[in-house]
Amino acid sequence: MKIYTFLVAIILLSVPTFAFTMFMSEDTQIVPIGTSKEVNISVYSTKSDDISFSILDSKPWITQSTELMHLDGGSTKTLTVFLTPFLDTMPGIYKIGLLAESPTGEQQSKFMFVNVEKINSVEIDKVEITGNYTPTGYANMNVIIRNYKTTTVKNLKVSASISSPVTKLIEFDQNIDSLDSGEMKNITYNFIIPKMAKSGLYTFDVKLESEGNVREKVRTFLVSSQAKFTETSSQQPLVLGFSRTITVTNIGNFADDATVTATLSPFEAAFYSGEKPLSIVNDEFTWVLESINPGEARTLYYRVDYTSLFLFLVVIGFAVWIFFYKVRIIRIKKFILEKKFIEEGEEFTVGIEIANSTGRKIENVTVKDFVPSVFNIKEGEGLKPVRKKTAAGAELTWKLKDVHKNEVRILSYKILPVFGVHGTIRLPQASVSFMGRKKTVEIKSAFANIGVETENYGEKHGSSRNKNN
Repeated sequence: MKIYTFLVAIILLSVPTFAFTMFMSEDTQIVPIGTSKEVNISVYSTKSDDISFSILDSKPWITQSTELMHLDGGSTKTLTVFLTPFLDTMPGIYKIGLLAESPTGEQQSKFMFVNVEKINSVEIDKVEITGNYTPTGYANMNVIIRNYKTTTVKNLKVSASISSPVTKLIEFDQNIDSLDSGEMKNITYNFIIPKMAKSGLYTFDVKLESEGNVREKVRTFLVSSQAKFTETSSQQPLVLGFSRTITVTNIGNFADDATVTATLSPFEAAFYSGEKPLSIVNDEFTWVLESINPGEARTLYYRVDYTSLFLFLVVIGFAVWIFFYKVRIIRIKKFILEKKFIEEGEEFTVGIEIANSTGRKIENVTVKDFVPSVFNIKEGEGLKPVRKKTAAGAELTWKLKDVHKNEVRILSYKILPVFGVHGTIRLPQASVSFMGRKKTVEIKSAFANIGVETENYGEKHGSSRNKNN
């Protein structure tokens, strides 16, 4: 009896004991190409443990739900292996091993046989999406339909839709009359992402209907948050210059600052008026329009107005005209030397002053004056005028030669009233004419008054009568 007990103990000690175990209901799995299957494996541990899992001789179409699992003592958890053979996976039987290992070094493995069967249907072979996933960007979808059947399939229908995070945006439908065995059909959809499109995950859903069967594949693409700006510019003419209006609109889905630039020549920049630019570098003006919301339009307005330049040139031109035609001229002044009452036979001296302010020598100068018939003329000293009698009086003319720059000449003659006059008489204007730079210039003097005001005439004669008495 003792010997029997000893042998049983030896046998029990020789059998390995495991802290954890794995259980799989079926060792053989059948999966048609283009489909998927989940294989659940139960894992039990007698103690608290962290168990890692790896697939031996792994294939791209075999994945697992986790690579590390924590189990409490006496608990069971499930590990899922996903079998999804691709459409181009070779049919056949594959041996797949699953290795489990604890930190103590304990290892266990399970093996399964996966029978990948050849498909006999029409499938959505591939769905690809490429593009620029921003507002006003694009997404190009390429769908490949393939007939894996040994016969021709007729009357296929492909339906596709694109949805934003909040709503369905667009749907496509396309009919395929027939598809021969092994034939592929390439279908392309081009989608323009709308202005101000909401950011987030967009869904592209493709369905294939053939012979009562429906195949479906879903792909996604992410539309990012981004501000996008459009800029329009219009220019309007001013009387002297132009104005420009620049409108910036945010067609993106994110608020941001917009940078606006315009090139102005140094001459235009000198007459710029409007919003102060952030910077001016190499004739380029830069403005920043801050925080433009999606859908908002902001306007920048400025003017290039040459009115100030025009006014400046007018002032300069007027000054030049004044200088050359009002200042740089031959000045003429007519005056009466004596201030006394006009009595018959009383002698008055008339003077005419000629001053050359043209800045150059004038070779020929003509001076004219007119003496009314109420006066007799008595020639004075100096240059004698040429007289010309008329019914109204006498015209006097002097011809002067070589009047030098800044030279002043005085002409004079005497007049005697033929009768006495109470008050003053305004004598005619004298004139001087000479050849300017392009034409003959004539300048007239101011009027000269001869005599004394009327109120003083009685006083003078009253005083004379008192003396005679």
